[in-house]
Amino acid sequence: MSYVRAAMVALICALLTGPVAAQEQGFGLTLTLRPGYAGAYRLGEWFPVTVEIANDGRDLRGVLEWSFPGAQSQPVFRREIDLPRGSQKRVMLDVFVQGFARNGMVRLIENGNVVLEQSIGIEAIEMDRFLVMVVGSDPTLLTSLSAMSISGASGTVVRHISSDDLPAHALVLRGVNAIFIHDVNTAALSVDQRAALREWVHLGGQLVVGGGINGERAATGLADILPVETTRTLDQGDLSPLEQFTGSPPTPPAGPLLVVRPRPGAEALPPATPLIYRSRVGNGIVAFSAFDLALLRGWAAEPALWSQVLQPVPLFIPGFDARMNQISLMQDALQLPAIRLPSAAALAAFLIVYILVVGPVNYLALRRLRRLEWAWVTIPVTVVVFTAGVFLVGFGLRGGQTQFFQVAVVQGSEGASRGMTTAYMALFSPIRGSYTLRFPADHLVSETRGFDDFTARPLLATSDDNGVTVPDLLIDVASVRTLIAEAPTTTSVQVQSTVRFDGDEPLGEVRNVGSMALEQAIVVHQGRFQELGDLAPGARAAFDFNGSRGSFPFGVSIGDDRVFNRRQILFRLFNSASRIAPISGRSPLDDQGVYLIGWSRSTALPVEVNGRTAAQEGLTLFVIRLRTT
Repeated sequence: MSYVRAAMVALICALLTGPVAAQEQGFGLTLTLRPGYAGAYRLGEWFPVTVEIANDGRDLRGVLEWSFPGAQSQPVFRREIDLPRGSQKRVMLDVFVQGFARNGMVRLIENGNVVLEQSIGIEAIEMDRFLVMVVGSDPTLLTSLSAMSISGASGTVVRHISSDDLPAHALVLRGVNAIFIHDVNTAALSVDQRAALREWVHLGGQLVVGGGINGERAATGLADILPVETTRTLDQGDLSPLEQFTGSPPTPPAGPLLVVRPRPGAEALPPATPLIYRSRVGNGIVAFSAFDLALLRGWAAEPALWSQVLQPVPLFIPGFDARMNQISLMQDALQLPAIRLPSAAALAAFLIVYILVVGPVNYLALRRLRRLEWAWVTIPVTVVVFTAGVFLVGFGLRGGQTQFFQVAVVQGSEGASRGMTTAYMALFSPIRGSYTLRFPADHLVSETRGFDDFTARPLLATSDDNGVTVPDLLIDVASVRTLIAEAPTTTSVQVQSTVRFDGDEPLGEVRNVGSMALEQAIVVHQGRFQELGDLAPGARAAFDFNGSRGSFPFGVSIGDDRVFNRRQILFRLFNSASRIAPISGRSPLDDQGVYLIGWSRSTALPVEVNGRTAAQEGLTLFVIRLRTT
């Protein structure tokens, strides 16, 4: 009898922990869920949720919905899915959470009815911890790096995923500090996955590709950003030079090394007998090891080695405070007269005139006409006239049309055609109404509440293969709803520079080689700046930090637009005292980098409102890292 009871308990546990099936409900659905980076996620950053679903029942078309049960006021994410009978699909939801959440739930909804649901535990990784993701088939590779010490980090977390679960969006990777690729044919990755890795590196990610026997396969799909050119030649090589980094002889002392040719600018480690090559790519770092990453598995000093190769790279994340703390950049940047309250003096003057007309003026006029009994009519009429006048004046001041505003931040690097755009969008409505917004497919859309929209229905964005839809966005009378859209884009500003250092001070020249003018351009380095003025297409400007320079962003003297406060935008983005700093440090800009920052009176991301391309009044800030020698 005890065996039967034990078998029953084991069966119940298996049903609770295994994939959820809805066969008994007649739907014939089986669902497998893999959230985050092997169950882990970075607080306040986008992370992936991989859903595999098989349908052995009837045809079904519905919505996959991800939420955080038990976590109040957290966003909900939806994706449409079509499941014909006999189909098997794998989709990836891009989600984030503002606070700590221990569980996530996915539900399949058809016509408002929940067909299937599954909950799963998730683990939050704090902002001050260094997150390493290992992509490959070996679930035990580099687990020793959990003991690795990185400057500025309180600890290291290591997670393993397969190449199939590698996200295809750079922003979904930004919560990861370093990625190791081993035993993966990167040429077999999708075009979007490879693009996401490149864009993630340009944003500040650190990529390490392993060599050895599988090194050529691992390098093929990412050859354009690697610090070396690989060959097909393997030599038995000496690993003992690695002792220079750790003070401990490596185990094993020798092994197969892939012969490579370093590219110009690649840093050799160790310099005399290189086994690892490293180079700067945008804001990030790419490293290639001539040896297989699994070769040093038993070496106790393995964490010490990689702590010398990896670095604490500052991350500039314009949308972090919006997602984490619901702080809208538009709150300080948008100077819209329609949302301003009347001054106290204007209200006082109106009340005085109203009291005089209703009281003394009305009385004296009726007494002169000897018709005091008419007060029963004149007083209500006066009230109606003043009420109508206030409404008409208010309607005239606020305008009679919907207005759409955008402040975008474009992050790029010299020589790169692609960048990352974070666009704050504000939709003003003079009347109470609902709007449907539509964004392109690669946009990550969320809401940030910064005006008077706290009582409105929360945003519920639904994605599909063709785009992201925000249906029934309710806006109250003369109110503003603010959203944030993040997406990789083609950088419309292209520059060429010659930058060198005189001691610790950069000097050189910047040339605008694109078709778009840059307004009020400045060069920034280590919290200081120099003004360049406006840079028209083809124009060039010199800078020298040995001369006069100011404190950034406080010392920037900058003019404002009629609608946008540029100075407040700079303070909100770059004043470390007003923002939460991720693991990378207090400043969002790398002290080792030299940046060109400039403005354009244009919009960066498109959006449709009620089926039509919205006319937006926009301002775009470009932050471009220059090449240095």
